[in-house]
Amino acid sequence: MTELRAELAAHCGGKPSATQQALIELCCQLKARLAAMDAAFVETGAMTVHDCRVYLAWGNSLARTLARLGAEGTPARAPSLAELMAQPQGVAA
Repeated sequence: MTELRAELAAHCGGKPSATQQALIELCCQLKARLAAMDAAFVETGAMTVHDCRVYLAWGNSLARTLARLGAEGTPARAPSLAELMAQPQGVAA
């Protein structure tokens, strides 16, 4: 989940807003639940009708949440003048 969080944060320009962070956390939770169900399905080879409905609901929730983050992503934010001035001499951003 750490890798997914980092990838989604980078997708949001590297510094996600509080709203984007909440959406990223929701994506991670949904992805973890889906992964657990995937593992259970592989182990048992069975899926109940209820399991199927839950899996589809979580999968659709994940897709909608990812869509809220945006398919194109956000370009990385350019450093502010203060950040540029704080860098040691001779270091380019």
